[in-house]
Amino acid sequence: MNVLFLSQARQIEDQGSYHRAFMELHARGRIASYRNIPYLGVARERGWPQLWRDVIGHCSDVPTDLVFFQFYHGGGVESAAACVHQLRALKHVPLVAVSSGDLFSASAWVRPPPRPFAELSVAADVTFMTCMGSVAEFLRRQGARRLTLLPHGYPTDLFPPQPASPVNDVEFDVVMVASRGRILNPFMYTTWGALRRQRVADRLFRRYGKRFALFGHGWRGHPAWQGPVEYRKQIEAFRRGRVVVDGPPPFSQVYYASDRPFYVAGAGTPLVQFHTPRFEAIFKRDLHASYIDHDADTVKVCDSVLAIDEAELRRRVEQTVRLVMGRHTLVHRAETIIRACEGIQAGRSGPDAGKAVEVPLPLFHEDADECEERRSALVNWDVPA
Repeated sequence: MNVLFLSQARQIEDQGSYHRAFMELHARGRIASYRNIPYLGVARERGWPQLWRDVIGHCSDVPTDLVFFQFYHGGGVESAAACVHQLRALKHVPLVAVSSGDLFSASAWVRPPPRPFAELSVAADVTFMTCMGSVAEFLRRQGARRLTLLPHGYPTDLFPPQPASPVNDVEFDVVMVASRGRILNPFMYTTWGALRRQRVADRLFRRYGKRFALFGHGWRGHPAWQGPVEYRKQIEAFRRGRVVVDGPPPFSQVYYASDRPFYVAGAGTPLVQFHTPRFEAIFKRDLHASYIDHDADTVKVCDSVLAIDEAELRRRVEQTVRLVMGRHTLVHRAETIIRACEGIQAGRSGPDAGKAVEVPLPLFHEDADECEERRSALVNWDVPA
């Protein structure tokens, strides 16, 4: 498969971990050719029309099988409809895939999918999403096909696998890494999220005092604040605590979690996670993560994890690290993209033409009901290839 990766980047290194994941597949011979165009940078320097000319030019010169628009939202992206129309007119017509990497809803009032992303999702052959539920159903009603769960993953190129962190020889009992967000319009979801994180941080400080550390932007003046933390130094911050609490999202969506839970889990540190519908099929409750079902239970859940015997906690953490490295690295995510697109290709030509596409989705832990999860994780796949 010849792949053109349009990365959500001004320069390749902005999405360097995903780039290196595809490069690894190329080095293994898993994909035949690979090129990365950082679309934000090209569009900023040379304009969107020139970006589309570059894409069409490449696909004309190299018989491209997959054009993958990564995280096509934010950064002032423009409609890609004209580009897709020209791709469909090429002699060798590539598959078009798009992904989202953020939290969206089906409500026009609470962060709906941006129009350029929604338009591209409808035009694409497959859409990979970090959240499903009502937003996937919204896109299906718009005409999008093959909506597919693809959570964030662990970048092993930045953060090598970590042993279980020491339970007793640490500075803090509880660490939370999360920017607070801005409190502006009381009707905006961003304000709800900021206020929610503020309440959680205050609860943790009242309980743990100086044994609670808060990292991130927007917390200046909070007594637990340790300052912001550089992206590449997150793991060091996590491992300064016996337990890491992932900051709550402003609202819930099926399967959604940021990249942080995967980083915490791979860092060898016990994870406390705010409940998101169906995410327990990815990280098993009371093994890979401890879940806060209601914000008022934040301290109770942290206390319960801190009370676990050291040997048992180490056993859980080591199992979690193995799970992340075995199923949830960015190389696994790149492989899932390729395998799904290969399935669509096979359904269009060759001996399997016209047959139902079997979608590999190695996301769920061994005790999850995979058949049940696939009903939520795969939407509108029963369409002709």
